[in-house]
Amino acid sequence: MSKKYMIPLTSFVSLLLMILIVWLMIVPRSDIKKLSKGYVEIKWENGQVNYTITDKKPASWVSLDQISKKSYQAIVISEDWAFFNHDGVDVNQLKKATQDMVEGKRTRGASTISQQVVKNLFLTPEKTMTRKLKEVLITLYLEQNLSKEKILEVYLNIIEYGEGTYGIKKAAQLYFNKPTDKLSAREGAFLAMLLPNPKRHAESFRKKSLTPFAKKIVDDVLQKMKMAKFIDENELESQASQTFFWEKVGSGTGAAAILDSKGNPIETSSEEMSGAEGGTIHEKLRDKLENTTEQVKKNLPPGETFEKKYREDRETIIGDEPDYDPDALIEDESGLEEEFRVD
Repeated sequence: MSKKYMIPLTSFVSLLLMILIVWLMIVPRSDIKKLSKGYVEIKWENGQVNYTITDKKPASWVSLDQISKKSYQAIVISEDWAFFNHDGVDVNQLKKATQDMVEGKRTRGASTISQQVVKNLFLTPEKTMTRKLKEVLITLYLEQNLSKEKILEVYLNIIEYGEGTYGIKKAAQLYFNKPTDKLSAREGAFLAMLLPNPKRHAESFRKKSLTPFAKKIVDDVLQKMKMAKFIDENELESQASQTFFWEKVGSGTGAAAILDSKGNPIETSSEEMSGAEGGTIHEKLRDKLENTTEQVKKNLPPGETFEKKYREDRETIIGDEPDYDPDALIEDESGLEEEFRVD
């Protein structure tokens, strides 16, 4: 081989070795391997949260089959519609967010559920290009070593649902006084509404009345669940007309329930509220979302896009909020510019 080709080849090999070394230094491979069969212990003290990957199942942890399908379907369809279609990084959303930034439009973090898991467990909340690149590398490794079901289970058990309230088990107890396998679609939609900024959006619970913002998001999530065929028209109307028990009784005591328009508690069948059964939830959710997405695209009016109509409407609303949670999927108008700032 001539010297003319040897120099570029040597440089290329050196670059590959450098990338490999950096990857080995950045990716917490042992922790991710441990997480594939383990759990996350959460400690919240003095306003700070600490995560520790452990082999022992914490008391606050619930497996995916202990969470009602309707509740986690609401969260997935709200937070990361393409969760079961991407490999950890939603390239389409990332490209759109980058384009919006370049054009001076409102921008978004474009983080997937998998990226949020990585960000919470392995990275600091700093917003730099370096951190974003680390996040992508670790996320890709996470997706290769954990199933989608496991990633979703971890996500639901570690994210914040309110001041000092981490994990869906504690959230179900706090907001609805019930176990996770009894959560309804509307209760899942309420939890989804909290996620971009749980401290701020828990205002509805504190005031015992849904704010206009909260009501809009809850209704929007239910509409998306109908579109994805997670609920039908009758259940949509039923859920949308119901009232959380604390909206009716204020701070009074008693068992939590969802009430109908007449104030009577509604019981949900165990079959309807059970966790995943038969096949994997990956297959069930993926197939429903893919099929529904294609049907919706075929019926959109001229000039309307699926992404614009169904996947970005909530992000626009969140963009109008003065505060946001840096660990959530959606960030405010300055988020992406900050995330892609060079150190």
